Amino acid sequence: MKKIAFCLALMSLLALGGSAIAEIGTIDAVPAATLLLPYFEVDLGNPNGITTLFSVNNASASAAVAHVTVWTDQSIPTLDFDIYLTGYDVQTLNIRDIFNGILPRTADAGSDSGDTISPKGSLSQDINFPGSTGPCGSASTVYTNPALSAALIAHLRASHTGQFSALYGGCSGAAYGDNIARGYITVDSVVQCNLSFPSDAGYFTTLADNRNILWGDYFYINPGQNFATGTTLVHVEACPTPSVGNGAGHCPFSFAAGNYTFYGRYNAVAGQDQREPLASTFASRYINGGNFDGGTDLIVWRDSKTRPVGANGTHSCSGAPSWFPLNQSDVVSFDEQEHPTDLCFQGSNVSPPTGGVQTCFPLETQRIHLAGGNIIGSNPTPPTPFGWMYLNLNHTLASGDPYPGRAQAWVVTAMSALGKYEVGYDAIQLDNLTQTVPNGVILIP
Repeated sequence: MKKIAFCLALMSLLALGGSAIAEIGTIDAVPAATLLLPYFEVDLGNPNGITTLFSVNNASASAAVAHVTVWTDQSIPTLDFDIYLTGYDVQTLNIRDIFNGILPRTADAGSDSGDTISPKGSLSQDINFPGSTGPCGSASTVYTNPALSAALIAHLRASHTGQFSALYGGCSGAAYGDNIARGYITVDSVVQCNLSFPSDAGYFTTLADNRNILWGDYFYINPGQNFATGTTLVHVEACPTPSVGNGAGHCPFSFAAGNYTFYGRYNAVAGQDQREPLASTFASRYINGGNFDGGTDLIVWRDSKTRPVGANGTHSCSGAPSWFPLNQSDVVSFDEQEHPTDLCFQGSNVSPPTGGVQTCFPLETQRIHLAGGNIIGSNPTPPTPFGWMYLNLNHTLASGDPYPGRAQAWVVTAMSALGKYEVGYDAIQLDNLTQTVPNGVILIP
């Protein structure tokens, strides 16, 4: 009897958690339809060098499939694969494994009749999930390892280090020259296993799932320097239907054509993805001294508001994408006596921007050290060792801009003591490109 009562109490708590304090228009750590790992690094030349780990968790008792897409730091998708999750399941991935061709080995009930690959708990669902690829197909299609061919591994390594990919016929990322793979990752809840990128036509009308059931975290691990740090993934909620209290957050509306959404640039700005946009303006502390003698890095993910076109969106290895470098409205540092210093601005430092050449964060994702020495970027360096940063990352494309004067972004602060410890956390959001008001919702077009 006590066991039954405990299970009922647990299920009640889990049910309450599914409809927690999620609020569309506020990026908060609640179950979501899409997860964003805003930046990763993997040292391909040193197995004891930097790598990135992340987890994907299912907050629902129902089985789910998480569709993982790997993007370069110029937002070119290079690989996608599926993770089957039983109810309340968790899968942890080391991105180094992906670059070695090893994918998480999961399987739905039909592909795993012995329940040995993806065993389920007593409270969890395990079903025959729709789809014929990856973990949803027959037993023969469950990922073996290495799951990727030598050609695909070479493509991944080249694309994420700014080198020529024979598979894509061009370059897809920035070339730092240090053999460290860089990029970002998105994870979407989907209704069937598939081999499509979120930038593909039809992805959000036939494949994407709007249930807010995924959550996760990520870590940067560097055994050679004896440090690790981590924080939660960026949780991007969807509005499945215009109703309040539907178990997926408060959604008194649906995103429509012209509204800024997280994946809007891939859907002709039609709002098909129904995923809330991120913020565009941030505040963050910095420390370049004292106990944090390693200084402060800002990890910055940005939206160029363009989509891959032509041959997978690649470019000549002697050139760059048409949007590069991304500008911004203003980046200002304040010392502890509130003295401001403009670090990156647009020529005459007025708003709207007038097209200056100084840029702080030129790629779609990057890690920038605030004491200078960056290969990519303009080396924003505050004049004092302690203070805070104001970052207005809005920008306008020269032509064809779907959201003039606006651009979503995400900022993570990392402070380190060399060889000792590092702490990382999300910067403070000062706005959101979905604006809510007490008497209703204003969707910024």
